[in-house]
Amino acid sequence: MKAVLAIAGFDPSGCAGILVDAAVIRAFGFHPAAVITVLTYQNTCRVSGYVELDPEAVGEQVRMILEDLEISGIKIGLICSREVSEELSRILSEVDCPTVLDPVIESTTGFRFSSSEVYEPLLKACDVVTPNAFEASEISGVNVVDFESAVKACRIISERFGCSVVVTGGSLGGVDVVWSGELQKVEGKMGEEVRGTGCAYSAALTCCLARGMDLRRACEEARRFVEAAASKPVRIGGCFGVLQITSYHP
Repeated sequence: MKAVLAIAGFDPSGCAGILVDAAVIRAFGFHPAAVITVLTYQNTCRVSGYVELDPEAVGEQVRMILEDLEISGIKIGLICSREVSEELSRILSEVDCPTVLDPVIESTTGFRFSSSEVYEPLLKACDVVTPNAFEASEISGVNVVDFESAVKACRIISERFGCSVVVTGGSLGGVDVVWSGELQKVEGKMGEEVRGTGCAYSAALTCCLARGMDLRRACEEARRFVEAAASKPVRIGGCFGVLQITSYHP
C-alpha cells in the first residue's frame, strides 16, 4: 500500500491536526504516516498552550519514514519555529512527490500559534500552499476580504515563493481561489463552522495530487470531500463540532 505522510501538530481532542489528517488519508485509500511537530493543549472550545518538538526530533521522524515507506504525497501543517521549517525544507529538497503546506497561524478559537515568517522556508520548498483568508493576508501583506483581494494575495505569494496557491474560501462565500500561473475558481457551499476543515482540505488535496490529478480537479475533489464531512458534524464536547470522515468515492 502506498502512503501519504502528514507532518503536523497533535490535537488531543481529535478535532484537528494530525489525527484528522490520518483519518482523511486513510479514507482516500492510502496508509497514513504521521510525524508530530507540536503537542497542543486544547479541547473543542479553546487552546491553552503548546510544546514544540525540536528540529532534530522532527527531522529524524521524517527521515526514518522516507527511508522505508513509499511516500506518494506529503502534507505539512502546524509549525511553530523557523528552525523546524528550515529542517523540513532541507529534507523536502530531496523528495519527489507532491507536497502541500497548510500554514496554521491561528486556531479556529483564536489562539496564536505561529507567524508567516516561520513558514517562509517551506513556502519556497512546497508545491502548493493552502492558506485561509487570514493566513493569506499575513503571508502576502494584502488584506484579503473578498475575491479580488484573494486573487491579488495569491499572485503575490506565488511570485514571491514559487508555489501554487489555493486560498480556501470559508470566509469568501465558499469560493476557493486557485492560482497556478493562471486564475481558477472552485465553487463550494457555506455551512456551519466546524473544527478541522482546513486540515482535512489540505490532506484531501494532497491525496488527490498523489492520485495524479491536476491541481484544478484535486481542489474540486478536496472541496467536495470536506463539504460532505462537514455537512453533519458530530458533537463530542461543549463547542465546535467534529467532521464525519468517510471513504472517498470519486
